[in-house]
Amino acid sequence: MAIVFFTGTPGSGKTYEAVEKIIGQLRKKRPVYTNIDGMELSEHQEALRVMSGLNHIEFADLFFHLGFDREVIENFWDHCPLRNSLIVIDECQKFFGNRDWDKQKNKDLGDWASTHRHEGYNLLIITQDAERVDKAVRSLTEWNHVYRKVNFFGSAVNNKYLCYSYAGESTSGQPLTKHVKSYNNKIFRCYKSYVSADIKEQSFMKHVNVLKHPIFFVIPVVFCLSLYLFSRSSLGTGDFFGTAKAQARSMEIIEKSKNKSLPVLPIQTASGQPSPADPSELPLSDQNGAGQVIIKEPETVRIKLNYVEHSKPGQRPVYRIAFNGQIYDLSTFPYQVSFNYGIMYADIPADLLTDPNG
Repeated sequence: MAIVFFTGTPGSGKTYEAVEKIIGQLRKKRPVYTNIDGMELSEHQEALRVMSGLNHIEFADLFFHLGFDREVIENFWDHCPLRNSLIVIDECQKFFGNRDWDKQKNKDLGDWASTHRHEGYNLLIITQDAERVDKAVRSLTEWNHVYRKVNFFGSAVNNKYLCYSYAGESTSGQPLTKHVKSYNNKIFRCYKSYVSADIKEQSFMKHVNVLKHPIFFVIPVVFCLSLYLFSRSSLGTGDFFGTAKAQARSMEIIEKSKNKSLPVLPIQTASGQPSPADPSELPLSDQNGAGQVIIKEPETVRIKLNYVEHSKPGQRPVYRIAFNGQIYDLSTFPYQVSFNYGIMYADIPADLLTDPNG
């Protein structure tokens, strides 16, 4: 005889699964005895008969409800004469609890379970926790199926339940199998808990819907903000080294420099004095004997250049120079360039320098 436990909290699917097993066994023309609440009612038995595919005579010969008399349940083996039958005892802990281990009824159940294997009985025990059932019965357990409700995500999964299967009575460690199962509303019509306990349980457990947790209202905001920041980052734009951003900044600086006049630096004359803007202001020593003014300008004047440097890892830097409203690179700039502490200078012909006020 095989002893199987169906355990789980109210509304977890254990009774539903037991009724489904009963239907399967009736379809195989196997006798069934049970005390499941609601299955004693004629309307539920009619639904069970239709689901099992039996005619009225076959159903009457194969399905037996034990009722709710404690004395009958505590001696159910005396009320199940047909061999090779399935016996389903609901709320087994109420009749064979572990606290009654020393009572005769528990000892009788243990004796019957251990000596009637050859008669082909299968005992299916429904309880909230197998530990609450007498140890002598648990020790003979072949399978313990633990059921869990899946209403933590609200109506999106309220038609599902979980089944974890363990070999033997212990549920420690990893289960041998794990299944996500779906409810069939037609099976609910076969027992009373569909219209009472299960519906109350589903309503009672609404508060555990994790989708109603405040964190799920924050997640969309955080996601949108992260998406925006990603689109602005170098990963989102594809500019991993910031080159495009640097070039855009450089062009902005160069465009601004186009609108600025170069500073007018004093031109050094041959005498070493600054040259005035008006040649008539030159000292007499700078005039020849004929009274003609001779301006002795130097060939070049050193000025500071406006430039932008572009650099990439592993490559030589590229320079962009703004001069007289034009943009040059270092190779095309027409004058000699030098660096001093990060400042770029160029020797420019003095006649190119103009007074911005002129």
